[in-house]
Amino acid sequence: MTKYYNSRVRGVAFQPRDFVYRSNDASHTAAGGKLGPKWEGPYEVTDALGNGAYKLRSMDETMLPRTWN
Repeated sequence: MTKYYNSRVRGVAFQPRDFVYRSNDASHTAAGGKLGPKWEGPYEVTDALGNGAYKLRSMDETMLPRTWN
């Protein structure tokens, strides 16, 4: 089953100026319990650093302090 899945899965590479959502699991900014939001954003990718690391900027033009995978 693993071989079947791995042969069909495709990686996602974002380019600068793409808009993405960020998982709320890492930041825990909005603790809404079971019915709380699972994603936050949208964020704009400003720089693709390689190996799946990206610099993000929020919609109010503030840069996020660290890179995100």
